[in-house]
Amino acid sequence: MHKIIQYAWIAALTMATTSNLLAQYPAHKLPAYRTQHEIQLMLNNRKLTPNGGFGKTGVVMPGKVRYPGEFEESQAVCISWNYEYDNNWNVIGVDTSTEYGYISAQLTKYISDELPVWIRITTAADSTKILAKMANLGWPLTNNYHFMITPGDDWWMRDFGPNGIYWGDDDSLAFVDVKYYDGRDLDNDFPKAVASYLGVRNIVSALNAEGGNLMSDGFGRVFLSDVVDEANEFILGWDSTQTIDTLSALFGATYPINLKQLKCDGGTGHIDLYTKLVDEQTLFVMEYPSIITATDKKIIEDNYQYLTTLRTTYNRPFRIIRFPMPTGDNGTYNLKSCSQINSDARTYINGITLNKTFIYPSYSDSVTGNQAQTAEATALFQKHMPGYKVIPIDARAASPGGGSIHCITMQIPADNPVLFWHPTIDGFAAIQTSYAIEAKITNRSGIASAVCKWRLRNTGTWNTVSLAADAQGVFRGTIIPGALTINDTLDYFLEAVTNNGKTAVKPITAPEGYYTLQFKGYSTGLTNELITAKNHLFAPFPNPATDELTLTYQTLTKSNSTFSITDITGKEVLLVTKPTTFAGLQSQVIDVRGLNSGLYFCTLILNGERIDTRKFIIKH
Repeated sequence: MHKIIQYAWIAALTMATTSNLLAQYPAHKLPAYRTQHEIQLMLNNRKLTPNGGFGKTGVVMPGKVRYPGEFEESQAVCISWNYEYDNNWNVIGVDTSTEYGYISAQLTKYISDELPVWIRITTAADSTKILAKMANLGWPLTNNYHFMITPGDDWWMRDFGPNGIYWGDDDSLAFVDVKYYDGRDLDNDFPKAVASYLGVRNIVSALNAEGGNLMSDGFGRVFLSDVVDEANEFILGWDSTQTIDTLSALFGATYPINLKQLKCDGGTGHIDLYTKLVDEQTLFVMEYPSIITATDKKIIEDNYQYLTTLRTTYNRPFRIIRFPMPTGDNGTYNLKSCSQINSDARTYINGITLNKTFIYPSYSDSVTGNQAQTAEATALFQKHMPGYKVIPIDARAASPGGGSIHCITMQIPADNPVLFWHPTIDGFAAIQTSYAIEAKITNRSGIASAVCKWRLRNTGTWNTVSLAADAQGVFRGTIIPGALTINDTLDYFLEAVTNNGKTAVKPITAPEGYYTLQFKGYSTGLTNELITAKNHLFAPFPNPATDELTLTYQTLTKSNSTFSITDITGKEVLLVTKPTTFAGLQSQVIDVRGLNSGLYFCTLILNGERIDTRKFIIKH
């Protein structure tokens, strides 16, 4: 089975690379995916036995580890200004004349409006060019910027790092420096340069992974795709346990969540192209329209349905909001097949959250592209990210390279972080005389005071409720709003002051952003948890199968489950029935040794209703 997975992974890389050669992305610029040359380097450098570098279970880290969510406070954002190259593909300086350089300029402008932007360049002369470019655009840089002069290969900053973590009782900042693509050694060294600049640890690991494939809720849930498993199995000879244990130790992942990689995403297999954590309990997930024929439509739906079964740190289902797939420039879905989407994997999801600003990739400007859909995407972000300044950047030049805005940026987590664990009481609620607030609030120096500020929407006046810590360190208080009607709306946010004098709020956008309770519609069952879990059959595994086939499926109620296996002619060759005693995620293992090699179809039937059919291959 391992060899099948390995060769399938290499085949997928090769197909995506070949497909992207047809895209309008300059041949001299390195894409987000591995090039053919880099695939060959990877093959040449394979090590089929563990080679140390945190490759075994029991990785020793310098204290407890927490991988913050990128929606938490940042102190800066790193970018690599896009490069110009000579005829031999050597970097000769920064690009300040093309559309790629213009994307870098926009990022510099909008990031520096919020917090410092750290710009990687190769020579001091590059800084002069950038400063002149920004001035010519009417965006002169006067503060909130820093040039880091260090060699690089290309601009996919998210993937090569630095990946910030907190460790120890003092939440000290450090970087986890995982292995980037063979052949991009200058990029692979960048986290070391940033760590040296800040005077913090840089923890180097042999783990092969990219930042675009790692996403955290800040409380131990780390999302990734199975390409991490497959890459480390293929390159290092690690089994899945070694890979996940190593990742868990490096990033403090008490709940690693492994999603199926996409096949038509430009060649990276990264989750940041179709899903994003907005906060510790809210996910954005892209949704393909029915006209799309690419296999990723099924994979995204599988991943989405799996996400509906998960629980947040508050033991609630995640709130999941679906986002549309961007159209082509003419407003239609002209890229439908896997190879077509591979050549320009557009997504609105691939944005960066930086304190109170959200920058996302759009596919229009003031003249061309689907401007109406960009406006719709902006409105959707503003609705579900209250208080954020939402900024679109036309990313049509970048997307054929297999990535976008999130892929070319990387947050540096704040020093002296304040962490709020707060089960929100927002959404549709019953009218009550009081509402209890609880929160765990931590900081290296301790918390001096904490309050909840609330208001009835039409009054505009914020009231203050003091929060007192109990014996377990949980801050508690009560909102007593007085007489309410169904037409009222109650807003609130939390504020804490640390012993070392820092003030922090939850949500991070407060007071512009806040949590909201609504009362009209509560009795009719309206909800703001936009997940739509359903009876669902996931892709069979392994595929191809030799001896056993595992069928994973989800049921909303107790059901009699029937699996009908048919061959390519439609003849039923196997029928398996299983009564289920509970609702939720289930699995059934089927012995397929008695079936001939070939293509088959499995249909899930629940209580007599046909749910879905998935195809699989048997290969003896």
